[in-house]
Amino acid sequence: MSKTVWMTAKGDRYHAREDCRALVSGQQGSDVQGYEVKPVEQISEDEARLRGRIACLTCGSPI
Repeated sequence: MSKTVWMTAKGDRYHAREDCRALVSGQQGSDVQGYEVKPVEQISEDEARLRGRIACLTCGSPI
């Protein structure tokens, strides 16, 4: 069974934790720069990989 991970529509990474500092700072940075802040989506790690995402270097893979 695949673990739950978090990602945004625009990012190229998935995150093991919803509160990952890389995910949070990316969201905040987009907001500060005036970009549209994409919602964080909760999906399976398998689905994230199928969408071409790789594990975050900060929080790593949940496996």
